[in-house]
Amino acid sequence: MVDFFETVILYNSHLNTYQWLADSDIVPSNSTTYTLSDFEEALSSEYGATPYVGCSGARYNETAAGKGSLDNGRTQVSEMWYYFHVNGRPQDGHSVPLERTGSSSCAKTAGAIHYYERANGSVRATAPAHGNGTAVGY
Repeated sequence: MVDFFETVILYNSHLNTYQWLADSDIVPSNSTTYTLSDFEEALSSEYGATPYVGCSGARYNETAAGKGSLDNGRTQVSEMWYYFHVNGRPQDGHSVPLERTGSSSCAKTAGAIHYYERANGSVRATAPAHGNGTAVGY
């Protein structure tokens, strides 16, 4: 179990998605919209391969902005998947980036993607774990 959590922490520290996006001026906003290729280019330039960018929310052609469009991709960024081959034990962190498999669920139209700010109440509360004062999310 310790190996699992150490591996998660290791890869999480190497895949600094939020910083990579911010370095390309892609930051959470309730008013700015982005293009899927903006996300893919920002992340692939840092990671070395194109990750999968997944979206949820309304389909673009069901929105007022996309009315009449054939683009039926979703409009709210919700996930990023990084693919790689591991050399040796995953815990050692030796991996080679791979291109994503499949295509994104996001809309392809320029300016169709929202990367919203966190809303009040969207993050779960934390509570002390086992009385030792350490906060854990649940």
